[in-house]
Amino acid sequence: MKPINCRDLSAKEIVDYIIELNPDFRDVKNRKRVYVGVTGNIEERLRRHNAGVVLFRGQTASQAVAAAVEAEARRRGFYIGKVDHGGNGTNSYSIYVYAYLREWY
Repeated sequence: MKPINCRDLSAKEIVDYIIELNPDFRDVKNRKRVYVGVTGNIEERLRRHNAGVVLFRGQTASQAVAAAVEAEARRRGFYIGKVDHGGNGTNSYSIYVYAYLREWY
């Protein structure tokens, strides 16, 4: 699956799109079932995460937008990993956002 072109979307619009993928995600308590992350290589990252059902792959305009998506996703109840800050450490190549169903939560 190729990443969706999200280069013209804001972080909020991208997270709204992820929520609209499944009516269950309108309920905040169900969002913890979804991992949202940022990377420079989606396929490699999903393999490393051993991700099962991939819900979303998108390309943002920049690393700043991708990091803002991760922070917005966390603020809105999605799981982004065990971190105390807004993201898991991105670099200038981290322009892709992905979301998948977690098998455990």
